[in-house]
This record gives sequence, C-alpha cells and structure tokens, in this order.
Amino acid sequence: MKSRLPRTTAALLAASLLLAACASTPATQFYTLEPLATSGTSTAASAVRIGHVTVPELVDRPQLVLRSGANQVSLAEQRRWAESLRSAIARVVSANLAIPGSAAGAATTTVDIDVVRFDSQLGVAIDLAANWRIRPATGIVRSGSMHWHEPVSGNDYADLAAAHSRALAELSRQIAATVDTPP
Repeated sequence: MKSRLPRTTAALLAASLLLAACASTPATQFYTLEPLATSGTSTAASAVRIGHVTVPELVDRPQLVLRSGANQVSLAEQRRWAESLRSAIARVVSANLAIPGSAAGAATTTVDIDVVRFDSQLGVAIDLAANWRIRPATGIVRSGSMHWHEPVSGNDYADLAAAHSRALAELSRQIAATVDTPP
C-alpha cells in the first residue's frame, strides 16, 4: 500500500501540471482612438501642428484604466491601447484639425495639449478634461480649457474607445474655435 500512494500522488501531480499547461490566458485585445469626420473642426486661419501632449500618469500605460469607485481604479489587463495615449491623442486631434487642401508652407500654429482627466467607466461614460495652449506664428499665445462628459453607448471596450474618440472630436472643435478667433 505504501508504494501505491506515492505513484498516485505523482500521477495526480502530473495530471494537474498538464492541465495547468493546457490552460490558456485570454487573448489581449487592442483599441485605438479614431478621428471623426465632423463639420466645423478644421481651422481656416493656418495649418495646425500638435506640439506637446501630456496625460495623467494614472492612465499613461498600455492597459485601459477603469474608474471603479470614488477613489478606486482597475486595470483591464487584457484590454490595451494600441499606441501610447499621448501619441493617439496627438494623432486624432491633428487629423480632426486637418485643413483639406491646405498649402504647404502656410503659417503654422502649434497647439500644446495637457489632458488633466481621462476617466473611463465601462458601460457608463467617459470624462475628458484638457487645457490647451495655442502658439500661432503671430506670437500671440492663447489658451483654453474644457471638461467633457460623454456617455458610453454600450458595455464593450470598443464602445468606450469610441466615446473617447467623440470627446476628442469635441476637444478638436473647441481648439479650432480658439485658433479661428482673432486675438
């Protein structure tokens, strides 16, 4: 009887290890922010270049960060941004502000964006708060800020990314209005 117990234990251990090796981790999914074709976003005065973009350290990571309580967040380990948020925000706002057929060599306005809030609540809403500084070729620096609350239309992470894209479209509209307003 003594010799069977170690064999049984060894067989159970081997079976457990085999099952553990066969278990797969969930596939990682990647999400992007997309420019939105909206009217009233392009600037009339000059070509716009996105300069420096900052984001809160809390969300400056590949994983989507979800607000789960008043003082609590969670990381969606298998749900990740396909690029850094700084790069994605610069790309999207730049595309949203693009002037169709703008001439090369036109006066350039640089916009620096400081995102101070980029909160996500799956199935609920996102909150985007940002400040911007516009440095036109004329040298007259202007600034603006906004806080935008955008409902999330579904319970999927793609819906969450789409809500952030809509909020960035609003940010782009407000930046364009500031760029186009004479000092």
